[in-house]
Amino acid sequence: MSVKKVALLGADGKIGPAVLDTLVAKGFQVTVLKRASSKSDDSYPKGVEVRRIQDDFPVDVVADTLSGHDAMIVTIKGSQTEIQYRLAQACVKAGVNRFIPADFGSCDSSSPKAQKLVPLFKRKTELRDQLMDLARDSKSFSWTSLVCGHFFDWSLEFLHIYLKERRADILDDGETKWSASTLSRISEATNLDATSNKMIYIQSFCISQNQVIKAYEKATGLSWEVIKYDSKNYEKEEKRKADDGDLEAVENLVWLLGALDANWESKENFAMKTLGLDNEDMSAAVEDVVKRESKQ
Repeated sequence: MSVKKVALLGADGKIGPAVLDTLVAKGFQVTVLKRASSKSDDSYPKGVEVRRIQDDFPVDVVADTLSGHDAMIVTIKGSQTEIQYRLAQACVKAGVNRFIPADFGSCDSSSPKAQKLVPLFKRKTELRDQLMDLARDSKSFSWTSLVCGHFFDWSLEFLHIYLKERRADILDDGETKWSASTLSRISEATNLDATSNKMIYIQSFCISQNQVIKAYEKATGLSWEVIKYDSKNYEKEEKRKADDGDLEAVENLVWLLGALDANWESKENFAMKTLGLDNEDMSAAVEDVVKRESKQ
């Protein structure tokens, strides 16, 4: 499959800007799709086309817009699965060959434990089932889900790292290894040629919470306070609060899953070699985060 023209929905989100920059740098023709009601401006790199579509993304309208494109990448909220399915249907109708859904995230959404603790992951799995059906029915359509672990350089608070207070939370003894990815790694792993019709796993590095804390202590030149939680008690309490509608508790459960159930190196579809990627330097990533945060 030769990919030349790519549509991107979610260019202004968490991952979207990095994905857009990578696509432009690699020489793809890029069309940014935006909701008609979007208030964000259209200041994108030179040569990027912008197309606005009515907010509910009707299949026929999206298909007309996608005509002539080879691939579509979605970086909106992963919870918006109904919209993503309509986008995939539009890809089939328009003859778009590759679809990458917003399955990026801290956890393996196919994990039974993840689905039990956080219902979002069950919806992501249902979307993948729908994509498999579309691929079976249309031989010209394919999809790839990219699982990347925690976004290492996005929100420190989400990782329970509190830079200003020089404090971090850990689970149990902090020695469990987990895969994490920088935003730049996620964007370069969004490969449109190397994989199809499968969920693949990538990382920047596989580290423990203790290793992360040591890296932050080195980068800041200061000792940090470490607060330890028993993972079983923490999981039970946060699940109770999440079931009562506490959204922060849902995020805490995602943090827990991404720290205890997210070592991709033993996964069958661990795709680092396939994509030609090497591990990054975690200490260097931490230093970059500290420098960035010190300027804010």
